[in-house]
Amino acid sequence: MVGQSYEGAARVDGRFLWRISWTTAAAIGLAALLGWLVLGRILRPVRRLADATARITTTRDLATPLPPAGSDEIGRLTRSFEHMLAALRRSRAQQQRLVQDASHELRTPLTSVRGSAELLQRARGRLAPEDEEQILTTLVTETTALDDLVRELVELATDRHTDEEPEAVDLAVVAEDSARRCRLRTGRVVLVVEDDANPPVPVRARPRALQRCVDNLLSNAVRFSPEGTPVAVRVGGGRLAVRDRGPGIAPGEEHAVFDRFYRGPRTQATPGSGLGLAIVHDIVTADAGTVFAATADGGGAEVGFVLPPHDQDGANGPSARGRSRGAARVVARP
Repeated sequence: MVGQSYEGAARVDGRFLWRISWTTAAAIGLAALLGWLVLGRILRPVRRLADATARITTTRDLATPLPPAGSDEIGRLTRSFEHMLAALRRSRAQQQRLVQDASHELRTPLTSVRGSAELLQRARGRLAPEDEEQILTTLVTETTALDDLVRELVELATDRHTDEEPEAVDLAVVAEDSARRCRLRTGRVVLVVEDDANPPVPVRARPRALQRCVDNLLSNAVRFSPEGTPVAVRVGGGRLAVRDRGPGIAPGEEHAVFDRFYRGPRTQATPGSGLGLAIVHDIVTADAGTVFAATADGGGAEVGFVLPPHDQDGANGPSARGRSRGAARVVARP
C-alpha cells in the first residue's frame, strides 16, 4: 500500500479559488465603472434635454435654447422638440397679434356705441324725432358690425372646422351652393362659370371649411361691387376665383389683403371687419393650398385660391357623384 498527502493539492486549489474570486470581483467592478461611464455619456444629452424642457415648463419661456442636436436618435428627438417649440412660438405670436389687433378694432364700434348711448341719455326727451332715429340707426349699425366682428374673431381664433377630415370635394358644387345662398341673401346676380379648357377636378379639403371660404369671397365681392353689377365665380381644375366690379387692388397690396384687419386706401370707407380674407387664407393654407388676389382685366378684383387635387379614389367618392346630379356649366339667376 502507498499513501500520499493531499495537502499540496488543497493548497493549490485554495490559491486558485482566491485568485478567481478577486479577479472576478475586480472584473465586475471595472465593468460596472465602464458601464456607468458609457451610459452616463450616452444619457447626458437626454438629461440636458430633460432639464431644458423642465425649465420651459417652469418658466413658460419658449425662447429657452435646447442642447445641440447630434446625428443619433437623441439628436432626432432634440430636433423634433425644436420644431415643436418653433410651432408653439409662432402660435403664441399669432395669438398675441390677434389680441392686439382685435382690441384696436373693437374700440371703434364700442366708442361709437357708447357715444350714441350717452347722447341719448343726456338729451332724453329733447331730441328731434329725426335725430333720435339717426342715433338709433347708428346704434343698430354699430352693434351689428360689432356682432359680426366678434363672431369672426372667435371663428378665426378657434378654427371651428379643425374636427373635419379632408376628403374629395367638388369645387363646382361648392361654388354653386355658395352662389345660391348669396343670391337669396343679397338679390345680386352671381355667375358660376366652369373653365372648359381646364375642367374642375375634386380637391382635397374640409367641406364645411371650404364652403366658408367661398361664402367669404362672395360676401367680399358683393360688398365692393356697385349695386346692379354681377359677381362671377370661375372654377377650373383646383382653382376658384371670384371676380367683382369694385375699385380693384392697388399694386403691392396683393398679399396684404389677406392680413387680419387690413384695409387698403381704396376700401377705407367700405364697411366690414377686415377678417373675411384672413379666414380664407388660414383655411386654405391649412389644407395645403395657396391664395391669390389681383386686379382683373377691365377693372375690379379677382380673389381666390388653389387647392391640391384629390387622388383618383377620392375623385370617385360622394362629392364627385354629387356633381353628376347637379351644377350647370353656367348659371346666372338674379
